[in-house]
Amino acid sequence: MGTWGPSIFSSDLAADVRGDFRELIEDGASATAATTRVLEQYAEVADDSDEGTVFWTALAAVQMKLGRLETHVRDRAIALIDAGGDLHLWNDTKHAAARRNALDRLKAELQGPQRDPVRVRRPIVVPSPVAVGQLVALPLLDGREARLHVLALDRSRYGEWPVVELVDDRGRPYKTQQPLTRRWIDPAQMEVVARRRKDLPTDLRVLAEDVGERSEPVFTRSYLGWDTLRDFCAGLLDTPEAQPDP
Repeated sequence: MGTWGPSIFSSDLAADVRGDFRELIEDGASATAATTRVLEQYAEVADDSDEGTVFWTALAAVQMKLGRLETHVRDRAIALIDAGGDLHLWNDTKHAAARRNALDRLKAELQGPQRDPVRVRRPIVVPSPVAVGQLVALPLLDGREARLHVLALDRSRYGEWPVVELVDDRGRPYKTQQPLTRRWIDPAQMEVVARRRKDLPTDLRVLAEDVGERSEPVFTRSYLGWDTLRDFCAGLLDTPEAQPDP
C-alpha cells in the first residue's frame, strides 16, 4: 500500500476504505451493514500494528462525513490516536508533526457534534459512445482524424470506458513510450474515461463495425479523457518514433 502524505486519506488503504464504505451506502446498505462488510473485507489489516490506525481513522472519517458514524468505530479510532497512532512509521520530523496534527483534528471532529445522515446516491453510469470491434475516426483540433480501433469496454459502477488502439489506414498500431524505460513499444492503447455524459464526444465517425481480428488490451495502457486523447493522438501522429512498423 502506498502513502503520499500525512492526511487521513493520503494512502491507498485509506482511499480504498473510504471508497468501499461509500459504495455500500450508495447501494442502499445501512451504516451497520456497511461497517460489517468493510470489517470483514479488511480483517487482516484492522488489527495490524502498522496499518490499523490508517484503517480505523479512514473508516471513522468517511462515516463522519456521511453522517453515519458508528460508536464502536469512533471509539476504536480515538483509542488508536490516543495511543500514538502510526507516528512510529513517520521518521521525518516535519511529516510526523503534520500526521500528528491530522490525527488530532480528526479526534476533535469525532468527539464533536455529528451531522445528520447525508443523502448518497449511486453514480450515474456514463455509457460508451463506441462499441467493441468498431473502427472510429476521432477529429483532431488541427483538422486531421485519428483512427481508433475499439478493443474492449472496461465496465465499472461509473461507466463503460472503451479501450482503444491508435492505428494507421492499414490497421497497423502506433507505438507509445513506456513511462519508466522511455522505450517505444506497440501498441499505443488508451482507456478513455468520461465521468459525465457531457464529456462524451459528439463528433466520432464510425468507419467500420467489425475490423476483424483484434489485439488484446495491454496493462501498460494510458488512462485519458476524450479531449486529452485528441492531443495525445496528435502527438503520436507527429512523432517519428511512434510510427507503425512497415
